[in-house]
Amino acid sequence: GNLNMAESCAWLLVLGSVLLCSLFKMLLPTLSLLIAKFLQKDGETELQMRIEIGNMKQELATISMMDEFARYARLERKINKMTDKLKTHVKTRTAQLAKIKWVVNIVFYIVQAALMISLIWKYYSEPVTVLPHKWIAPLERMVAFPTGVPGGVGITCWLLVCNKVIAVALQPFT
Repeated sequence: GNLNMAESCAWLLVLGSVLLCSLFKMLLPTLSLLIAKFLQKDGETELQMRIEIGNMKQELATISMMDEFARYARLERKINKMTDKLKTHVKTRTAQLAKIKWVVNIVFYIVQAALMISLIWKYYSEPVTVLPHKWIAPLERMVAFPTGVPGGVGITCWLLVCNKVIAVALQPFT
């Protein structure tokens, strides 16, 4: 009876797969940020630059522009130079993050597509579950597609149902 047990759990397996994919999709932005943090070690550098700019600005406030013009102008140039450097740094990091997000998303969609295709492949000829005839009478053929088993729920129909149900269920969290 082990095979029968596996067959009766098919609908649950598909539902579980769709749920996992949906949850994972919600976590993608967080995952991208974690990968970015791991790959980008220059967060420290930026912090250091910000602190330095802050210190120089404080120092600048103590210098009299009239009395020590040369020193004032030098420090001001230094501040501007470092501010520009910081801006470039942030721009580079933002571009890198966008690239990482893009790659993470593509990898996810490839894995998700592979999973869905393998599920469709596995259950192409057999229904994921069989319902009492009269429950689905008017839509029977459509629901059973592509299996053609009367009362059967085909993988395509079931995937659509799972996706819809989970999308609605996860709505409050997205």
